[in-house]
Amino acid sequence: MRTHEGESTGDGRRSGAARGALDRPEASRRPQGLAVRAVAGLFVLGAVASACAGEDEKEVLPPVVLGMLETTAPTYDDGQQQIYQVGREVRLPYRRPTDEERPRGEQDPYPRPPFHITADSRVTVRYTLSNLDDRQHTVELLIDPWNEFVRYVPGVTTVRDEEVLPNFSGIDRFVILPPKGRVEGIITPDDMRELATDLTIAMALARRPPDAMGAFGGAALYNRTFNIQNRSSQPDPVLQDWMPASTTNLAAVIGFDVGLRTYAQAKVAVELVIDIEDLNGERVVMDGEEARHVGRPGEVLTPPAGAGPM
Repeated sequence: MRTHEGESTGDGRRSGAARGALDRPEASRRPQGLAVRAVAGLFVLGAVASACAGEDEKEVLPPVVLGMLETTAPTYDDGQQQIYQVGREVRLPYRRPTDEERPRGEQDPYPRPPFHITADSRVTVRYTLSNLDDRQHTVELLIDPWNEFVRYVPGVTTVRDEEVLPNFSGIDRFVILPPKGRVEGIITPDDMRELATDLTIAMALARRPPDAMGAFGGAALYNRTFNIQNRSSQPDPVLQDWMPASTTNLAAVIGFDVGLRTYAQAKVAVELVIDIEDLNGERVVMDGEEARHVGRPGEVLTPPAGAGPM
């Protein structure tokens, strides 16, 4: 899996250095049944009013804030290791198509051609992670994407000796927060396009599963797809059978689940500031406009459980 400095081991597992950076380095088990979800202790600060960024085609959305309190209950506790996680959904202001606009026909791996494609908009997410404690914490920032067809829920995979590991999120970043400190970062439009590509590949894997008994059975190919070092701009011979035939009509990311994960009780928060540019001129609901937004898709895509190599 991803390391806390953006590196990964050759087999996709977290390196020993990354595990050592966690608050509970002695832990040897990972959470069972863990998925991105809200838990006790989630709090959301008030959002400010949205405002245009000076041009009609660009919108700065109200800040999204997610927090974890030191009283948050663990989502997993085996008596030796505790894992704490909170989450919330973020809906981007894409509008629903009219019946006349809704595309028809076929486009594998989607059930129909998408209405919202990556070429129609540019999304930038700036985040600030804050540590409100007097001691250092390692925090995992999790982003799991939706398109107009499915939303991605990573789930977990059981490996040898019934050890349970969380599957990769769409974006999964380890950040070391100093006491009372803040760390800023950015998810670029290229990152969001990569996220859209990865979700498309995951949909193809679900429609045409690999050999469950082979070397890449279970969730292995899903984790390979979302690995931070695996970019679609560099051909991957393992995933080539599931790569989209064309990158011109990729379904855009229309929303996502944001999460925070820690390995000790912590008082931390993240604030997201999202800019969205409407390159088509008619796909994004701007401030003050009246139009129905695309809702969160009802279909969930989760990698199959399996004991194959990660």
